[in-house]
Amino acid sequence: MPKPFEVEHALAIAVSALVIGGFLSALSLVQITVEDIGLGGWAYWLLAGGLIVFVVGLYLFIGYMRRANEFEEYMKIESKAEFKKKQDDAEYLAWRMPSKFGERLQEKEDDLGIK
Repeated sequence: MPKPFEVEHALAIAVSALVIGGFLSALSLVQITVEDIGLGGWAYWLLAGGLIVFVVGLYLFIGYMRRANEFEEYMKIESKAEFKKKQDDAEYLAWRMPSKFGERLQEKEDDLGIK
């Protein structure tokens, strides 16, 4: 069964939210502080919405990067015994990440002769 769209494309979603939120916030700040660019009374609403989208994107991006870094630490383990101890955690991370992480975990398990 394929993973949900939001899991497979988590990094792209997070970066898109960061870019869109940052753009909307910057656009509205220009309207509010510097010059009239035609946003009218919507500038404050765009600022609020842009900041919310940016914060959500930042949260998603940081979460993705933390899981990816933790997964990389598991992939650096060379000892079969040590990897077996942490295999459940690595499998859980691979389950929460895009399918390429699951494939890498399977390769690591095959290399170490696990399962």
